[in-house]
Amino acid sequence: MKKLKFLYILIPILFLVGIGAGAFFYVNNKIYVPTPQNFFTSEKEKNDAKYEEEHGIINVLLIGVDSRGKYEDARTDSMILATLDLNNKKIKLTSFMRDMYVPIPNHGLNRINSAFFLGGPELLIKTINQDFNLNIQYYASVDFKAFQSLVDTLGGIDVEIKDYEVEQINYYIKEANWNNPIYIKGPGYQHLNGQQALSYCRIRKVGNGDYERTERQRKALSLLAEKAKKMGIIKLPELFSALLPYVKTNIPASKIMSFAYSAFKMGNAPIESARIPADGTFENMIVNGMDVLVPDLSKNIKYLDRFIFTSGAGDSSNMPVYMLNNFHLEDEPIDKRGKNKKIIKIEIPKEAIGNKVDEDIDNVDNVQIDNNNPYPSNDNDNSENVPVTP
Repeated sequence: MKKLKFLYILIPILFLVGIGAGAFFYVNNKIYVPTPQNFFTSEKEKNDAKYEEEHGIINVLLIGVDSRGKYEDARTDSMILATLDLNNKKIKLTSFMRDMYVPIPNHGLNRINSAFFLGGPELLIKTINQDFNLNIQYYASVDFKAFQSLVDTLGGIDVEIKDYEVEQINYYIKEANWNNPIYIKGPGYQHLNGQQALSYCRIRKVGNGDYERTERQRKALSLLAEKAKKMGIIKLPELFSALLPYVKTNIPASKIMSFAYSAFKMGNAPIESARIPADGTFENMIVNGMDVLVPDLSKNIKYLDRFIFTSGAGDSSNMPVYMLNNFHLEDEPIDKRGKNKKIIKIEIPKEAIGNKVDEDIDNVDNVQIDNNNPYPSNDNDNSENVPVTP
C-alpha cells in the first residue's frame, strides 16, 4: 500500500517535469542562436570557456533592445550582466552605461551601445570582455515586449514613483501603447503592469539621467527575480509562452537547465547591484559633438573584479595600458556653452585596441571636459554613425 501511495505521488511529479522539460526544449529550439565559430578570438578564450563552472561564477549578459523594426537594426537600450555567484550564494546585477566611450574591436572608439548595432551581441560581448577584462560567454537579448509580457505574467511589480518621474513615464506609455495607454495617476507606491513598468525603466531625461535609469532597471529586475523565485512549476509554460517571441540567446537548453538548477539550489539568495563606470572612475566629456562618459578602464576592471568575484582574482594592477595622450587641445572655449579644452589621457588595455583606434586618435580634434553636465544625455549628439536610443 505504501508503494502504491508513493506511485500516486511520483507519477504527477514526473508528468509535470515532463511537461516542463518538453516545453523548455521546444522554447529553446525557437530562441537558441548557436555561438559562431569565430566568437572566441583566441585559444586562451576557448580554453577559458568553462571558467564560470570552475570558479563558481555564472555570467550572462542581458541585452535589452528596441527592435520595432528588424532585429539586426535594433538599438541597445540596456546592458546588464547577471551573475550567479555560487560561491557566496548571491545574485549580482551590473549595469553598463550605454554612453561610455570605449574601444570597440576593429571599429575604433565609440559609445559602447553602438557595438550591438555594428556587430550584434557577439561584438558587444567581445567589447565588454576586452575592455573590462572579463570572459562572458553567454547572452540573452530581450525585446521591450518581452519585459512587458514578463511583468504581466508575474502579476506586476510594486514600485515607488517619484513626482518628477510621472510625466515621463506617461509619455513613454503613450508612445508604446498609443491605442490603449494605461497611465499612472501620480507619485507614491503603485502596482505597475507591464506597459507601466517598461516605461518606468525607459525614462532617462529626469533626475540623474541615465544613472538613475540604470538604477530603475536593476530595481525592476530584482523585483521580478523575487517574484520568479516564488513561481510554481505549473506557471512555467505560461512564462515560456510569454517570452518566446521576444528572446534570443546562445545558451544551449542543457545549460539553461543547469543554470536554473544552480539558482534553485541557492534558495532565497540576496540580490546586489552595481554600475559601470563606478563613481569617481570616469569623466563627462563632449567628443565630436557627442555627450559621452570616458571611463578609467583600469579602475573599473578592479571594481568589477571585486564586485563579481569578491576574491580579488585577476588583479589588473600590472595590466599594460595604451595611453591616448594625443589630444593636444587649445585653451579657448569651443562651443556656445563656453567649455574649455584641456589635455586628457584615457587608459585603455592594449588587448582592446582595434585596427581603427590609431586612426581615430588622429582624427579626434574636438574633445572637451564637460564639468557643468554631470549627467550627460544625447540631446547634443550630432553624430550620424552612432545609434542613439531616446
